[in-house]
Amino acid sequence: MRTPGDRDNAAARDVGSRRRWPRLPRPGWPNLVEADESLDVSGDQACWHAFGQRGSLAEWRYNVARLAVGNSRLVLALSAAFAAALIEPANAESGGIHLRGASSTGKSTALIMAGSVWGGGARGGYVRSWRATANGLEGVALAHCDALLCLDELSQVPAREAGEVAYMLGNGSGKSRSTREGGIRPAAHWRVLFLSSGELLLADKIVEDGRGRRAAAGQGVRLIDLPADAGVGKGLFEELHGFESADAFSRHVKTASASSYGVAARAFLRRIAGELEDVRGAVNGYSRQFVADHAPEAADGQVVRVAQRFALIGTAGEIAVGVGVLPWEPGEAVQAAARCFRDWMEARGGCEPAEIKDGIEQVRSFIAAHGMSRFVPAWDEGGPQQIVRDVAGYRKRVGDAWDCYVTPSAWKDEGCKGFAGCTIVAALSERQWLVSPEVGATARVW
Repeated sequence: MRTPGDRDNAAARDVGSRRRWPRLPRPGWPNLVEADESLDVSGDQACWHAFGQRGSLAEWRYNVARLAVGNSRLVLALSAAFAAALIEPANAESGGIHLRGASSTGKSTALIMAGSVWGGGARGGYVRSWRATANGLEGVALAHCDALLCLDELSQVPAREAGEVAYMLGNGSGKSRSTREGGIRPAAHWRVLFLSSGELLLADKIVEDGRGRRAAAGQGVRLIDLPADAGVGKGLFEELHGFESADAFSRHVKTASASSYGVAARAFLRRIAGELEDVRGAVNGYSRQFVADHAPEAADGQVVRVAQRFALIGTAGEIAVGVGVLPWEPGEAVQAAARCFRDWMEARGGCEPAEIKDGIEQVRSFIAAHGMSRFVPAWDEGGPQQIVRDVAGYRKRVGDAWDCYVTPSAWKDEGCKGFAGCTIVAALSERQWLVSPEVGATARVW
């Protein structure tokens, strides 16, 4: 692929070379040609890219990819880089993985390592910043069609646009816009798998907007929140391969990724381009097996969709091992994907629908915050009289706890605000945390 800094090719054209570069509106399938062909990516929108290359595949395998072994997050990140090219052949969904955690845990290192699969060399390497508007990121996504997109530091995206951007990237479609003549310009379309990093969850970023909005379940499926910390006291890392500290290991990985890059994706594409039917069959077969092995039987459809993305990533890593691009033992990529999927489910708090999980948590928080101040102790005989303002209900002591009777208006306007109240009632009743109306509407403090 021709990069803006490819002076040799530009000079060749200036002196009348007979070689021609196809002009394409975006990178990706079905525009893939032979690996040594140069592509001129252009169109109605500006399409900057950093698909540069440096070094050999052998150098990249030894200096970069080898160091991911034993590190579930690094293996997942590198596997995701190859999975980006399989979205179209496998008819998979676009979407992303968000590595969330404290500063200096290795999140940016994972993005830099993964980005080295596709390119580098430009200022900042292959990794881009979240610091952009939705319109700006639309052009960025278009320039990474069927390739990996790395976006660093979620906190830099404007809070008012965070939710919209998550939907836009995951849906693979930009806005429809009008032309000067009043017609409709076709919306940009892409397929992309992106890696994100940041200290905040997407839900926390949306709340920053201050307009009472919350993250929707669909946004959590499109941008999967994965704890970056692997839980062994080394931040994102688990195996340091002989380096004295996580910081030393991280610095070495970054340096190595800046010395060898862009060759692995070209080798991978060259080796699968003529066998896409076999690749499609392998992805579908392994994905079904992954979901059957790792997604609970009672898992909600949202959880299954997330499991399918981890399955695609793990399978892509195994394919890259099989064609000789990744220097890992068979099974390394799938094991890492399974480990990360389990960690995601644990952080999520279960396999039920996000709307129910979040709704129950909101009811729990509402009663915990206001149970003593806004619930009248109506059954306390002879006790001290308490003045209650803005009454939300009534409470009755039962043993060492309280039963809270919530008024319909408080339940609708505060306890279940933003959720389907009847759905939350059914979920609480099923868990025996709420007495059904036939017996007496009671929300228990648990």
